[in-house]
Amino acid sequence: MRIFACPHCGHIVYFDSPSCLECGADLAYARHLREMVMLDDDGGYRDDEGLWRRCRNERWGCNWLAVDALERAECYSCRLTRHQPGEDDTERFGWLVDTTHAKRWLLFQLDELGLPITSHREQPEGGLAFDLDASTDDRQVMIGHLNGVITIDLSESEDSHREALRVSLGEAYRTMLGHFRHEIGHYYWQVLVAASDTELEAFRREFGDERVDYAQALDTHYGTGGTEDWGAQFISRYATTHPWEDFAETFAHYLHITDTLQSAAAFGLSMSGPGTRFPEASDLVSHPSLAPADATMRGILADWQPLALALNQVNRSLGKRDLYPFVIPERVVGKLGFVHRLVGSAAHADARSANSAGASGQ
Repeated sequence: MRIFACPHCGHIVYFDSPSCLECGADLAYARHLREMVMLDDDGGYRDDEGLWRRCRNERWGCNWLAVDALERAECYSCRLTRHQPGEDDTERFGWLVDTTHAKRWLLFQLDELGLPITSHREQPEGGLAFDLDASTDDRQVMIGHLNGVITIDLSESEDSHREALRVSLGEAYRTMLGHFRHEIGHYYWQVLVAASDTELEAFRREFGDERVDYAQALDTHYGTGGTEDWGAQFISRYATTHPWEDFAETFAHYLHITDTLQSAAAFGLSMSGPGTRFPEASDLVSHPSLAPADATMRGILADWQPLALALNQVNRSLGKRDLYPFVIPERVVGKLGFVHRLVGSAAHADARSANSAGASGQ
């Protein structure tokens, strides 16, 4: 995540800030500019694209701009949501605040990486959509992806519920943003891998044959918990379930790593090693870039691993668990490299397509 500044006074503001704490200016995030903008006295923002106003869902935390002419005046992120609880369902509706914040964070990063997004409104069959629902005592919502539709269990925005699931499933990490990043990996497998014979062949060489029975693979995983030596080949135990899940887990970690590196670079965080007393000091050098995706995967990891070590140590100093409780073996480096190349190719293709469309329009 980049650092944003208040357009009025220059004070640092957070990505989800509705106003500047320093000067009180009303703010909103403009996705078409990828910047925070200041609203007029009448609550609008005007530029060459027209008149914009805050999304109608600002009451539960959305600070994105929406085109004023839209019938429902919803921002791009909220228009990707296909289903959510009604306002009369006060408990479940309240869980939307944390959940949709994670969704907007995800979409920001996809934009930063240049990944294409096709909405279900543009492409009803296979376009990206989000169904946000919550489990109840008599109905279980399954987090997952199916043909472009990502389903998220809102009840996991409650720390106690999510932590109980993390412990019961033996997971090292479980967050709402992590769910979104994993499920969007399934979406991009469908869009970028399955749609290309060349990429599908390369995927099978790296991750295995996805044609093995998925339901049986899930039953095996939850029945046995997988093999104990999974750490040499996979980023997580769940990644051992099936090649689809291995890809989605790897894709999520690629997003974890590149986003955290961008945040570190934005705040000027770097490591020069602890000093000459330690012979391995040269391995503890990290100078993150604001655009980590422009580097090679090994270059990204050369910055990431020392930084992750430092962040884990900071967390331990506060009596908390490691911030990044994962080890990246050599086999996973190759899988991350596949994702990195795939993301870069997709971003370049999308940029070429946008340039061609712009030239045609002129």
